[in-house]
Amino acid sequence: MTIDESTTVRDLLAAHPETFDVLLVRGMCADCRLNPPPVPLGHFAEKHCGGDIEGLLGELKRVAGIGGA
Repeated sequence: MTIDESTTVRDLLAAHPETFDVLLVRGMCADCRLNPPPVPLGHFAEKHCGGDIEGLLGELKRVAGIGGA
């Protein structure tokens, strides 16, 4: 799976549930673990990370064990 700004939070967590804690620390509510929103990571970064999509993607890729992060 490619993790980029268009990847939805829902798809990310379905493929890489280990990334949930990254999203939680960045502002996602704990209740979203059971029903993750179908919003793109780019939108999540704007709302919860001050627009730092590159930092968010790097951290998610590292936790997911995806090279090049």
